[in-house]
Amino acid sequence: MPFAGNIRGRNGEYQHDNAPIHNSNATKNYLNSKNVTVLEWPPMSPALNPIENVWGIMSRKVYENGRQFYSVNALKTAIESAWYNLEPEILQILITSMEKRIYDVILKNGKTLNY
Repeated sequence: MPFAGNIRGRNGEYQHDNAPIHNSNATKNYLNSKNVTVLEWPPMSPALNPIENVWGIMSRKVYENGRQFYSVNALKTAIESAWYNLEPEILQILITSMEKRIYDVILKNGKTLNY
């Protein structure tokens, strides 16, 4: 939340995956106290969250070839490297896939898709 105040001077909008911790009273109260609007979102909908694909891409890169980490700093460096080396084309593909993802979720009545 510290960085959220810097987003063009407006109140935040939060979209989450309806995980139990995101729906706890403590979380709801906190977001409400910060005037954060929570977007309505179907539960268990990773197909509508392209960031889940990004985490998968990054995880594969961080741990490629069975790589192990023996310090928090080494892991942090690998994660930052994976983040900053994401190919813009991959991100663009994920963005342009959203229309089809939404259509597919509607067709499946909100059930999980394999994206």
